[in-house]
Amino acid sequence: MAKNKNKKRSPRQGDVPLPPQRKEEKQADRPASEVALRETLESLAIAFMLAFFIRTFVVEAFVIPTGSMSPSLQGAHKDLLCPQCDQRFRVNASVSEGTRRSQKAQQCMAGMCPTCRYTVTFDSPLNARSPEALRERQKVPSYMGDRIIVNKFLYSFSEPERWDVIVFKYPGNATDNYIKRLVGLPEETIRIYQGDLFVGPNDAKEGDYSIERKSAKKVLAMRQLVHDTDHDPALLHAAGWPLRWEPDDGATAWTSQAEASGRTLVEQFVASDQGAGEQWLRYRHRPPSNPVWPAVEKSRSFAIDPPRLISDFNPYNTRVNFAPYDPGSDQIGRRHPLIVPVVDQGIHWVGDLLLEADVEVNQNDGELILQLTEAGHQFRCRCDIASGVATLEIVPNGAGQATDQFSATARIAMESQGTHRLLFANVDDALHLWVDDQLVEFDGPTTYDWRSLFGPREEAIPHTSASDPGDLAPAAVATRGANFTIDRLRVWRDIYYIAASDQTRSDVSMRIVTDYPSYPPADVLQNQAQWGLIQRRRAVDFPLEKDQFFVMGDNSPQSQDARLWNQRAHGGRNKPGGNYLERSLLIGRAISVVWPHTWNYFPGFSDMRRIQ
Repeated sequence: MAKNKNKKRSPRQGDVPLPPQRKEEKQADRPASEVALRETLESLAIAFMLAFFIRTFVVEAFVIPTGSMSPSLQGAHKDLLCPQCDQRFRVNASVSEGTRRSQKAQQCMAGMCPTCRYTVTFDSPLNARSPEALRERQKVPSYMGDRIIVNKFLYSFSEPERWDVIVFKYPGNATDNYIKRLVGLPEETIRIYQGDLFVGPNDAKEGDYSIERKSAKKVLAMRQLVHDTDHDPALLHAAGWPLRWEPDDGATAWTSQAEASGRTLVEQFVASDQGAGEQWLRYRHRPPSNPVWPAVEKSRSFAIDPPRLISDFNPYNTRVNFAPYDPGSDQIGRRHPLIVPVVDQGIHWVGDLLLEADVEVNQNDGELILQLTEAGHQFRCRCDIASGVATLEIVPNGAGQATDQFSATARIAMESQGTHRLLFANVDDALHLWVDDQLVEFDGPTTYDWRSLFGPREEAIPHTSASDPGDLAPAAVATRGANFTIDRLRVWRDIYYIAASDQTRSDVSMRIVTDYPSYPPADVLQNQAQWGLIQRRRAVDFPLEKDQFFVMGDNSPQSQDARLWNQRAHGGRNKPGGNYLERSLLIGRAISVVWPHTWNYFPGFSDMRRIQ
């Protein structure tokens, strides 16, 4: 029997009949271009709504405008390569080059290398006003600050944590976004003293404060370079400037050599098993001062500066506009525009340091010792090469031997004929060791109590003597019957938080941020007679109430953070209510740098990083 083609087919389960108007549209068979246009508009609308939702409630991109968080995050800057030692660094360029004549005097025209202290000049109209071409000039554009992603969703479900890098609305003007590091939590009192952060209860009294320690990851993220043997300038050494790493007199186990390789030196330090006892190779902080490089370039004689204490130098702050002639920098008797003021080269002593060494073990025997000195106290890591055991110990100033109140050991991989990178840190009253970039776990606490071991912190000042260089040789490596080669040594420093507030800053000078009780002399880091001023560094306290936070910038000398939010510089306008941040002004936590400045139209992929 023939099938009935006109028989009505019942819909399958799940089918939904088209509404009449859709049937008509389907029958009309609209042009493909009209369909494509409608789909495009719908997609754009959905994308816009998703982007709006994500930007409003989840994540948002920000550009860092200034250098208050340098070197963790960069504001507008010049990205430089030192022509003497090939060290890469950044310098402040947040005052943009302008077209008006009044702006030209503020143009950023030079900055100072952090390792060799050479003043690098940029190609700019101001160079024509220089007495002569004293520097190798570079054509360096000004780059915008780092572009970062901020998680705006996180703090809706979790509490902010200390050391987070956060974005918030500025309390004095809620239309401005600021970025700082969160260091103080509600209902506690923050004390800043001797460059460190201390925390006590809201009603804290003397003796209630304890040092706040950063995690090992934060220590690495916030460290700043002091010296690198891979970036010692050959020209400076050829002119007679001493190397910073030298063996002790009579340390026959050490042999060292430095050979020119282009603009830099190739340095190597070999420890043999000759001699008895511990034989030391020491770092003396001897960066050249302002007059040295002009004299070197002109083949003139110069004085070799004595060792000095390590300071809170940050190359970002060495921006040079146009400075008056300094008679000590040149003898030509005319204006010299390339002087970085001493106050911009770091004036505060930093005792929290890190020592990094690339070591090739040549023989499976003996000991390798890493040492850091703070206030004359010696903090050591002994690495027994044969057994692969690392031991942490502390030798108090003048004691002559390690205290029995502190000891920690761990197994490490120090294989014979192997090459290893060791990093030893003394930061925030805690010792850390990394071997081949891996944090070593010890069998006991690696933190120590300063007061119980050394006495009051008020007595923590630099120490040196004829028999012990102390803080004038704050990093050292020793061999005890071992045979190894060191191809690279680097010294780092921790961040130094300056104990200043709106009141204390006006007592000294509105020009600088310092915790000295008076304006420091230029030789405060070299002249032992001035070290009493270091002992008189002030402490400042900031109590916090419920839902109040305390924030500071990593670039402490040039950060307009919660310490200074009441200062007179506001002129009564946009003035915050106090030295705190209200919870309601939090925007979110900075996650990562997603778009550093571009190199020839391509982003610097190596500079993309997670923000710690």
